[in-house]
Amino acid sequence: MAPSSQKLLSENVPCTPSSAGRFDIGVILGDCGIEPTVERHNAAADAISWPLIDYSSCPPTDDQIAINRWLTHASLAGKRILHVGAGNSSLASLLADKVGAIVAVTVSVDELRHAQMLDLPGYTPLLMNKHGEAFANAFDARSFDYIVDNNLSSFACCQKHFERYFAAIAEALAEDGVILTHWLGMRWVLDVGVDDVEPAWLLDERKLRTIATAFGLRLDSDGDVFFMRHADRSSGS
Repeated sequence: MAPSSQKLLSENVPCTPSSAGRFDIGVILGDCGIEPTVERHNAAADAISWPLIDYSSCPPTDDQIAINRWLTHASLAGKRILHVGAGNSSLASLLADKVGAIVAVTVSVDELRHAQMLDLPGYTPLLMNKHGEAFANAFDARSFDYIVDNNLSSFACCQKHFERYFAAIAEALAEDGVILTHWLGMRWVLDVGVDDVEPAWLLDERKLRTIATAFGLRLDSDGDVFFMRHADRSSGS
């Protein structure tokens, strides 16, 4: 988890209750009033010394390792994976030759360049903010069998834009697909540099179940790895 520090960027944004949202986990800021962009995160990364955004040269985190390990035992032939948060592309490096295609998104130019230099078969890295409008419109419905985001609520600027992101991945998830996340990532939120992230975005099983249910998903877990599937599907992987 990133060390605490005084916030380096601040903005005057309207603070409205989120009671009109699709779920209630105690978030106060319903709409930050600012469209999320890649540039805002780049500015924050330039302002501090620890690796806030660019993990291209870092080893995979423990939660990413756990998710990668789970996927190696899944049915992968011909499957399509969406990896939200490319990092050092460890997932693609491990699985690119075992799946139909992998798409990864990142807000880091360096992570994008690192991914492109790997030149892995069927691997498409994209530079975009998962909470932005471009991401919400990027993918066809039911187009991914596995969607991986080990930091689901990270960089959430407000409930409105988080809901837009979650609606997008729920829509992009195949009928029998799986969204994967991890306990460690659920317990990490950005506390410096971008937006005024609220402690309510620290997720636990109850909060994640509340969010999943609001989007027609069922939550299951295997140890510290959590899975979301369309609620009308069986529990098989």
